[in-house]
Amino acid sequence: MIMRPAYSQHSFAVPDSWHALPNGERLKEQIAASLNEWWPQIFGYHLLKLGPLSSDVSSQLCPVPHQFGLDPEKGQVKAQWDALPFRSASIDACLTTFCLEFHRDPHGMLREVDRVLVSGGHLLLVGFNPVSALGLGYLWPPNRHRFPWKGRLFTPARVQDWLSVLGYRVMAQECLSQSAFFGAAGSFSSLQSWMTQWCPGLGSVYLIVAEKLDCPLTPARPRWRVRRPLVVNPVPELAGRDQTAAREDADR
Repeated sequence: MIMRPAYSQHSFAVPDSWHALPNGERLKEQIAASLNEWWPQIFGYHLLKLGPLSSDVSSQLCPVPHQFGLDPEKGQVKAQWDALPFRSASIDACLTTFCLEFHRDPHGMLREVDRVLVSGGHLLLVGFNPVSALGLGYLWPPNRHRFPWKGRLFTPARVQDWLSVLGYRVMAQECLSQSAFFGAAGSFSSLQSWMTQWCPGLGSVYLIVAEKLDCPLTPARPRWRVRRPLVVNPVPELAGRDQTAAREDADR
């Protein structure tokens, strides 16, 4: 399979509310329920909710006192996702909900989030998985003009590779939904049950929780050294000439 580059020359429309997604309200409840298990483990002073959908996700169980949303159109702070108006290492945690799929430069967005996160900060990333029941939607061409298929979907393994390059430790990856996201909310219930039982890792929606780790700039020197014998004359012929010259000097 040919892996397409992450960067795109074209811009993508962003779902501005959960109603723009099929069964969006139900999906929001599933995501909020999964995040409630992680919020008590997030500490610090500032929690950034990136994107219009993240702002509507409940985080009442998170002990971080200052929680705010950021988006160019709607949000407490209006700014671009890849140009955050914050100092470096000033944000303790960041929630991104379906942002990579609708950004022309997901690498640049992740680098910008990494810039503002403190060492030991947490990134909670929610995304769509193309290798799932959601991928069946591509079999129906009209879906390509609807959310979420009109965006670019990246597998969780690929996103984890991006995070590892930035120096993050992936703490967990969870499957949040097995929905195919087309039809009514109860459609394909038997398929969803089968996927949940036999393919739990191929969820249509995934949650990745990662911790930022900083490596020391100066590498530690090894405490041991290999002792090599001192070679005065590495070439045997030179050693023989030196001995002959020494005898001639002694005879004189």
